[in-house]
Amino acid sequence: MSSVVLPRVAIVGARGIPACYGGFETFAEEIAMHLVRQYGYQVTVVCDAEQKKINNGITEHHGVQLRYSKFSKSNNAVRFYHDSIRCVAEDHEIIYSCGPAGGMFSYVVHNQGGIMLVNPDGLNSRRAKWSWPVKMGFRAFEYISTRLSDVVVCDSAAIDGYIRSTYHVRNTYIAEYGAYENQFLNKDHVDELLKPFGLAPRGYHLVVSRLEPENNVDMIILGFSQKKRVYPLVVVGNLKDSGYLRKLKECAGSQVRFVGGIYMPDTLSVVRAESISYFHGHSVGGTNPSLLEAMGSRNLCVCHDNVFNREVVGESGLFFSNVEDVDRLFDEIESNPEDEKLEFLRASVLERVRSYYNWENMTRKYDMLFRQFLK
Repeated sequence: MSSVVLPRVAIVGARGIPACYGGFETFAEEIAMHLVRQYGYQVTVVCDAEQKKINNGITEHHGVQLRYSKFSKSNNAVRFYHDSIRCVAEDHEIIYSCGPAGGMFSYVVHNQGGIMLVNPDGLNSRRAKWSWPVKMGFRAFEYISTRLSDVVVCDSAAIDGYIRSTYHVRNTYIAEYGAYENQFLNKDHVDELLKPFGLAPRGYHLVVSRLEPENNVDMIILGFSQKKRVYPLVVVGNLKDSGYLRKLKECAGSQVRFVGGIYMPDTLSVVRAESISYFHGHSVGGTNPSLLEAMGSRNLCVCHDNVFNREVVGESGLFFSNVEDVDRLFDEIESNPEDEKLEFLRASVLERVRSYYNWENMTRKYDMLFRQFLK
């Protein structure tokens, strides 16, 4: 541990930790805990009002200090960001905002002599689920955050390129997300966790995704349903009623199984570890946590062909652009699921997590960034 007095870091904009919602919450928990454990930082995470109820108001989590906003992110996001930053600006040197909306309040940080970092959260302004007014709102947040924050932290090189070319800024830094190697790889006696879903080990294809248009689950289901398959396609994702969910069910054949969201981490890890293939349709955003978890599960990663997925998977995956590609790839996989080429791809994606896309490496990147501000 360094004898240098490290800057105090506060993370705002995630709903809170312990993580129980999504990618930003997992990021906040992992980076905060690793900064404390690996490098001895003092780190505070500001949680929203709903997380305070879940946490019963605890003020510390694995060495990370917790503070609480009066507002709920889901009910009043802008006031949540503002209040969160005010909670920590006075006694923290670095404020890190998960999401571009925090950039609007950089002046609160700068008035206290602090540094404001903003993670723009992929490309929300391009998500199909948002109306045009909402998309324009996200573009405004992106623009303001690039102009007012000290550093824009991008979770992939592709996002970095987008921010630089769109907003003509140079104050960017690339730090991706991490993942762990799946603890259930090559484990026996996993049948009990699969039984409730009617699944057998190495007996199904898998999609884990929010069921939203930009994630191309419809393309995957249509390609799969072109003909009778050897193995079923299991779709893990919240089944909240929507027009898109109804569309998915209409185009799904009898071999497609919608199992809803799986919120028990061990159960989801087993479901991932025992799949023959993992189809990833996400087309908007940078380094996707679900894809990293698939890689850490030694899955055969079959991804929508875009710059974001190719950056993460590299040459270690298969790619599709349309329904015909999906149909062909299912045929190829089912003809010989344990083919030497496919086994090589499975081993390669796991190695990418071991060697690069892990939380220890990402925390090292943040330590390097934060130490730039010591002077």
